Amino acid sequence: DETDCIDCVAGQYVDVTGSDEASDCIDCVAGTYVEGSGSSLESQCTACESGKYSSVLGSASESNCIDCVAGKYVDVAGSDSSTDCIDCVAGTYVEAVGSDSSSDCIGCVAGRYSTVVGSAAGVNCIACTAGRYVVVSGSDDASDCEACLAGRYSGVSGSSSVDDCIDCVAGRYVDVTGSDEASDCIDCVAGRYSTVVGSSSVAGCIACAAGTYAIEGGSNDASDCIDCVAGRYSSVVGSSVVGDCIACGAGKYVDAAGSDDETDCIDCVAGQYVDVTGSDEASDCIDCVAGTYVEGSGS
Repeated sequence: DETDCIDCVAGQYVDVTGSDEASDCIDCVAGTYVEGSGSSLESQCTACESGKYSSVLGSASESNCIDCVAGKYVDVAGSDSSTDCIDCVAGTYVEAVGSDSSSDCIGCVAGRYSTVVGSAAGVNCIACTAGRYVVVSGSDDASDCEACLAGRYSGVSGSSSVDDCIDCVAGRYVDVTGSDEASDCIDCVAGRYSTVVGSSSVAGCIACAAGTYAIEGGSNDASDCIDCVAGRYSSVVGSSVVGDCIACGAGKYVDAAGSDDETDCIDCVAGQYVDVTGSDEASDCIDCVAGTYVEGSGS
């Protein structure tokens, strides 16, 4: 009787007539399964869906289809080995199991990178160090983090914008890239100043003119250079000490501040003298007393 014909069990099929023993039933290949008994076609073996695999021959249940682990995906159906699961590339990760497309791999956000292949966690995305930034997502190496230019610094780790790089203030400079704090900006030395914001070179520090001096570093304007007082002069460019301002000699005076040469010192006129140095006005020149005279100037 036809009822004496025994179904091939779930997980197997036979596609010919007249089979006479159970061994004629063929296992569904790995990566497929069939849950019903009595299958007569190989096509009735259903492929494990994308994102899963099965290494079981003659699988009788979809439950034998195993999810690819986090960090991996497979984008075809019927995979028969865990090795068919593809690693997310460095710079991306996926935390869920059973991913079925490369698009499931999430790029590390801008400001971060990951060198890990097959990453299963966003924590593998490392922040660019302070002084650096990366504006795109999915970066896969520390070298993708760009250094702030010379003249700028950033104290922000994980920066995603060049705007986080801050200019050194006027009066300071930094001549290397990738600076990570304001203290990396170097003061122009005493005797020099810079009006430039974001200066990248000591060459931006301008020497105070002769006749002036600046005793403090970090000056940011020519007005920080202090004039030698009247009665004194200095021929030194870039002076950092008031001691470079030299007193006009006896017999001379200068009534203007900021004098830059000894020739600025003016002789007392004939008939007058001054016997001290550093005189700062013509009235310091003393008349010869009655009954005396002097013919030459500068006495």
